[in-house]
Amino acid sequence: MANITVSWDMSEVKKMMQKLQAASKSGSQALVHGGMVVVSHAKINAEGHGLHKTGHLIGSINVYDIKPYSVMVGSRGVIYAMAHEFGVTIYPRRKKFLSWIDEKSGERIFAKKAVIPMRSYLRPAFDENQPEIVNAIARQVTQELA
Repeated sequence: MANITVSWDMSEVKKMMQKLQAASKSGSQALVHGGMVVVSHAKINAEGHGLHKTGHLIGSINVYDIKPYSVMVGSRGVIYAMAHEFGVTIYPRRKKFLSWIDEKSGERIFAKKAVIPMRSYLRPAFDENQPEIVNAIARQVTQELA
């Protein structure tokens, strides 16, 4: 899973979260709600990039490491998740060429490198949906405080 650090002004949400210190379970639950917004959009993005062939990548996108004041959202257990998120160039390590069978033609392909283009699904899910994420957190916090 890729480690991504993002920050934005969450002063109002932080103030509300501080009120929930005694009930840390409620605070983490609010963050899970915000994280689930990212999860749903990341799954849509992954499918839009055609990254749903086996369903392993989309199935791995979830909220992890739930703590009172933080949660992680991403893919776990799928070794190629980071390659799709950031793109990668693969070079042979022990041979002169990489080799694989082309899915369409059935022919063996030899290459000195293979380029997997960047098909970000997670970062845009966060970047493009910040108001929705903050609203999901705020709704849960408001509900808990009511």
